[in-house]
Amino acid sequence: MRVLIIDDDETALLIASRRLRARGHVVETRAEAIGTTNVVRSFRPDVVVLDLSMPALGGARLAELIQKAGLDASLVLYSSLEPEALAAEAKRLGAQAFVHKSRAADLVDVVEALADGG
Repeated sequence: MRVLIIDDDETALLIASRRLRARGHVVETRAEAIGTTNVVRSFRPDVVVLDLSMPALGGARLAELIQKAGLDASLVLYSSLEPEALAAEAKRLGAQAFVHKSRAADLVDVVEALADGG
């Protein structure tokens, strides 16, 4: 599966990408929001993992732009927002799933569940 991870936290990017690659996924990472829609169009991910707290262009706005690009990619919000706020944003943005950064170990399982239609 092709997974794009967008997060301004380089450590979070590294950990998430290593975990997903270890399970055989093709992973592309972005540490900034600006220019990401071009990467989405060229990489054509199956899943986009997106941190909501991004500088310059917020994660929520970026999620809207990615969805407007018309690609058939699942959206997973990955953030350290309060869990209730994260759940509300996921619902508002039409994300298929969300993972709180305190539960980073769950990210691979969530991404794989989406691949299996869950």
